[in-house]
Amino acid sequence: MKDALPPQEQIESSMAAFCDEARWEAIHLFSSEGLPLASHGESTIYDESSLLEYLFSMMGTHALLEGEPIQEIMIRGSQGRRIVFRYVTAWEDPAVLIAVVYARKGFRRAMGKLIKLIQSFS
Repeated sequence: MKDALPPQEQIESSMAAFCDEARWEAIHLFSSEGLPLASHGESTIYDESSLLEYLFSMMGTHALLEGEPIQEIMIRGSQGRRIVFRYVTAWEDPAVLIAVVYARKGFRRAMGKLIKLIQSFS
């Protein structure tokens, strides 16, 4: 009966499952205007508003790059933790997935599955 859940709840359920596997500490899906679409978890270091503020500060910077559109930006902290900004399409509009990934943890397969789920609602 999972399909009966609204899209946001399905996405957050999937986010929670991957948090339970310790793939990431927190993950957020924002519209291109910065509106929260789905979220799960809290980072002990980076709060949601700081991540969003950083995202908007980067937008002007990567707009300066010409050529192929940017799909992902990853920042690695001194403790090995990574912040991943993944540009996706959600409900036929640009959106950004921001994940705070634990050190030495794989995340790409889980993120790929989550993106497929998000895009299935378009």
